Amino acid sequence: MKKNLVFLFELVALVGLVSLTSCKKEKLGNGTQFRATMENCTSQNGKTVLNGTALEWESGDQIAIYGTAGGGIYSATPQSPATMAVFDNVSGESGNAPFRALYPTTLTTDGANISLPKTQTYIEGSINEFPMYAESNSNELTFKNLCGVLKLHLTKASTSISSIAVTAASPINGTFSVDYNSGNPELDYVSGGTNTTKLTCSTAQSIADGKDFYIYLPEGSYTGLEIVLNTNEGGYCVKTSNRAIIVTRSRYTLITLGSDDLTFTTPQSLTGLFSVSATQQVCFAKGNLQYRASTGSWRFAENQWDYVGTQTADGGGYYGGFVSGSDNNNISDTYNGWIDLFGWGTGNNPTLTTMGYDYYDDYSTFTDWGTAISGGSNASNPWRTLSRDEWYYLYRSRTGATTKRGVGRVNGVFGAIFLPDSWTAPAGVPFTSGYNALNVYNSEDWAAMEAAGALFLPAAGYRGLTTVEYAGHWGFYWESTQADNGTQARYLSVKTSLTAAGTVSATGTTDPWFGYSVRLARNN
Repeated sequence: MKKNLVFLFELVALVGLVSLTSCKKEKLGNGTQFRATMENCTSQNGKTVLNGTALEWESGDQIAIYGTAGGGIYSATPQSPATMAVFDNVSGESGNAPFRALYPTTLTTDGANISLPKTQTYIEGSINEFPMYAESNSNELTFKNLCGVLKLHLTKASTSISSIAVTAASPINGTFSVDYNSGNPELDYVSGGTNTTKLTCSTAQSIADGKDFYIYLPEGSYTGLEIVLNTNEGGYCVKTSNRAIIVTRSRYTLITLGSDDLTFTTPQSLTGLFSVSATQQVCFAKGNLQYRASTGSWRFAENQWDYVGTQTADGGGYYGGFVSGSDNNNISDTYNGWIDLFGWGTGNNPTLTTMGYDYYDDYSTFTDWGTAISGGSNASNPWRTLSRDEWYYLYRSRTGATTKRGVGRVNGVFGAIFLPDSWTAPAGVPFTSGYNALNVYNSEDWAAMEAAGALFLPAAGYRGLTTVEYAGHWGFYWESTQADNGTQARYLSVKTSLTAAGTVSATGTTDPWFGYSVRLARNN
């Protein structure tokens, strides 16, 4: 694979160093042998950089070679200099010339087109599996880079980046055709792509002292390029270019963002403390959890009463009816809007929608959404989903539990109200516990209730496969606990009959593929 690859900085006269990591090492096999070299990157003046030794193969690097007999996989033995390597067959057979060769081997399945991934993996100071292509009528291969690189240099104290999403006006991943173009390859988009490519970090990267992040893109002029930076604390920062960003094949374009450029929106907690066991108190997030698939971004709703979509058609019946126009209906891994109804335990796959008894295994393991918004399992005091026992304790067993729960309409939205362990009612804003009285608050009244520590869970409805029902009448909130039968999951519900105040229950059980709301908490 490439190592110490140098690209040209297109925006100022600056050359930067990029090293590449090797692929998994494989035992060398027998068969037809090829010799391959890598492309040397050049400066604007056409001079070779880094004394002509910028590119290196590493032992075990694998390439796919397609000829008259189909395709084969070949493994590298570096030569001297290491910009050259001999490749021996390990599986399949390419046959005779003409040959088309690709790195990495996952770049194609048929040798006809190449597929750029939607997600790239962060490597310290490097690019993981930077795509290359070669055409030849002999066993001598000269690889050329297929993409250019966006280099983001980020600096901000007390900030760690967990992922970055780049969104363009047209697809930047998916299937592309390749025109070798006499050694200056050109890509043409074919199908199956999206406008957003993500860079994910297995461990959040501190940018306190400055850090470089590399994302490869097809060559082009990108107008209105959007960059979303996600932090390990669940914060996010959106930057949109006000001019064209030029990305050139085999070169890099530098964008530098410092402390004055980066303002992160960070998830916030409510002030109230709630006992969830005899020894543990928690504080809740300021709103329901929301997710934007196209950028991989998480956030909390701005207000406690907010939920995605509104009831626009009443289907009748005891609890109301269907919702049309809810963004949750558009759930997919490429949707550019926000969703807030998730299958049980889908913190690692928030757009999962498989449904039916053949799909229980898809939801067999609970992955907490709090891990995602907190920046990974290593985050200190991460956000988390309460268990069935914790919700039950808060709802029924803590001191004064029955006097600290009720139902209401907040800014016109129906839902459940819970008061904190220590409660002093704000002046002029009363609260009636139980389910026979409907507490009604405008936004100003609720601001006073929230300042005193009150929690509100809106009745946001639920999602079937891609259809939302009962928003405004019935809400469901996942608990982290699986049901006793080992296949279903537990939830808390709040509902109204339209003719009475409503009810709240913390003991519901249902199939895990339904899309329910999530309200996260943190240990005090």
